[in-house]
Amino acid sequence: MMLESIHTEHGYINRLLNILKQKLVAIQNGKPVNYSLIKDIVEYLQKHAECCHHPKEDLLYRYYQSHYADCGEMQSLEAEHKELAKLTHEFADAVDMILMDAVIPLDVFAEKLNTFVARQKAHLEFEEKHVLPLIRKTFTAEDWIAVSAEYQECDCDPLFGDKVSERYRNLAERLSV
Repeated sequence: MMLESIHTEHGYINRLLNILKQKLVAIQNGKPVNYSLIKDIVEYLQKHAECCHHPKEDLLYRYYQSHYADCGEMQSLEAEHKELAKLTHEFADAVDMILMDAVIPLDVFAEKLNTFVARQKAHLEFEEKHVLPLIRKTFTAEDWIAVSAEYQECDCDPLFGDKVSERYRNLAERLSV
């Protein structure tokens, strides 16, 4: 069911955000950080979350709004997905600059990382506590059939799927620790 897959994906995203939070603490404590690992996480979030996860949610939100609510709450979530994509892109640029040895003060990078993690976590928490329960409570079997008919399943998850992509092998190993 779509809600279960969204909830599972939120769990995966939270695991990645927790790693980023650990990296933030390391930076704040003057410890060395593996920026390539940060890049892997951000790239995964860009490629998978923005291309597969958010479109699935947006489909649910649009359906809910058109059938059950006039309020802009669901519409604002779709807009928030666009803002998060922009934030992710900007943060990815900062990570790339560090990996290319550009001079970015660590406190500036730490602030960008902190903002990135906090915004992502707040978004997930809002969806988990308010939006998904509302959809679960409201949707009928017919609604789920209609939504499922519109949804195109993405290719398998390159990090948490059955087969880990070579691109994410190091990140998968880090997650299994």
